[in-house]
Amino acid sequence: MDHNRATLSGLPNELLSMIIEELVDETSKHSGGPAIKACRLVSRLLCEVSSCWLVPSVQVGHSNASLARLDAISRHPLIGRGVRTIEVVLSSYSGFSSDDLGGKRDFIKLQHQILANRAKIFEVGKIITMTEKDSAILRKVHEVLGCWHYIHQEPRIRRQPQGDLALARVYVDRYYGEFQRLAREEQLLLRQGAMGTAVAEALRRMPGVSRLKFDDTCHYGVRRRGLAWETVETVVDGIYENTLLPLTRRDLEARALLPVDIFAGNQRASSYNTCPLSETIPCVLAAVGGVDQAELRSLVVNVDRITSNVPLGEIPDLQQRVRAATRSLTGISMKEKRGSEGTRHLLSLCGTSPDLKAYSVILESGLYALDPLLEGPGSNVRRKDLTVIQVKGASITASSLKQFLDTIPDVLDRVELVGVQVTRGSWREVLDMLREKTYRKTKEWPHPVRISQAISPDPEHDLHSTFEGVFQSDATWEPSDADVYVMRQTQVNPFSPEAGKFPLGSTFKW
Repeated sequence: MDHNRATLSGLPNELLSMIIEELVDETSKHSGGPAIKACRLVSRLLCEVSSCWLVPSVQVGHSNASLARLDAISRHPLIGRGVRTIEVVLSSYSGFSSDDLGGKRDFIKLQHQILANRAKIFEVGKIITMTEKDSAILRKVHEVLGCWHYIHQEPRIRRQPQGDLALARVYVDRYYGEFQRLAREEQLLLRQGAMGTAVAEALRRMPGVSRLKFDDTCHYGVRRRGLAWETVETVVDGIYENTLLPLTRRDLEARALLPVDIFAGNQRASSYNTCPLSETIPCVLAAVGGVDQAELRSLVVNVDRITSNVPLGEIPDLQQRVRAATRSLTGISMKEKRGSEGTRHLLSLCGTSPDLKAYSVILESGLYALDPLLEGPGSNVRRKDLTVIQVKGASITASSLKQFLDTIPDVLDRVELVGVQVTRGSWREVLDMLREKTYRKTKEWPHPVRISQAISPDPEHDLHSTFEGVFQSDATWEPSDADVYVMRQTQVNPFSPEAGKFPLGSTFKW
């Protein structure tokens, strides 16, 4: 036996890390998947070495338990070292009246709607493979729904439900009280700026974090698995435990659409803020700006809209700290349902990094997408590395696009304009500028320019004639190397054969 042969336990940690990196797939590396967990079962040494991939992303919300979890992960010498993303979840415990009777009715109505949707999805998914267990679970769910419906109905139209009404009242009182406690805790943490402090402290201990994400469309905390994973004995407890999840943007929007209660001669207004925690975003970035070890490379924002009690433009110190936090960004992704001045100010502060490579803005409101990068501190930045621009659902002006492209000395690899409206200019100007900026003198086209736009079938329409003129032929350009995909977003098909144009789905050559 060769005693000089190295064993697995005798290898240095750096080499073991390289071995694990080769063994596990990319999905496991970024999600702490089963391959990582399998490596941890081999030996104590492999367990320690693979711990750095166990929690690559941490979700944190406005509750003491969630902040304590982030603190514990950041203090762990092995697990904290592997965290690459911190996701600040902006789902909220707000949305219900402080009035006990009215708030409880609203709470039951919304939870009734959420559970009814879950039950419908479960029933449709099991329509072919329905078992006795599934049928029993559905009966339990409908019993709970019947009790909730009875509780929030007017006394004169109530019908006795089939379920255990006394137990339902006890559960509703208990879980509504806990929900209200969490709402008060959330408001206290919001006033104290606890989220910014917690994220900043975590970044001091975890310098490997390079991505910060804000999202109001998902939950955080402990969530019971779907109805298919429950049993007849546990399904009721699971239903009530899920009522303690914070409300996402979609939940709050659904709450605003529910009928207004009329009781005791008073009518309560059904108006609720669908983005109660978005003011956290600049506060967290400002706190991160005070951490010298932080090197954020990616900022992702997915919200209804960004609001703030005090406009960002009126706080010089806050502006300076936000710019410090985003000084090294290589990617910005902003997805917002409704445009606001808060978004405009935030983009103008975050777009000052000269290392920016990818810029993506998806706005349903039609806010000007490029103007924020041309205002204030980012107006003179030379974005030498920017190669990808993606703009969806926004408006751009020909002048702002020209000014923006002038800050990019190199050519662009990819341009996506989807549902974009050109104002104060013409599409011909925009396309000519993009064509010049995406053409390499080496005649290499790494990616196509993708434009998805509703185009008028009228030949006299500026946009229609622009596409016809630009894409057909141009003697000064090589037409065989660059593809421009034009896709239709409305029922109008300007390139249909009957219109005398090109068939939909064709590839147009420059």
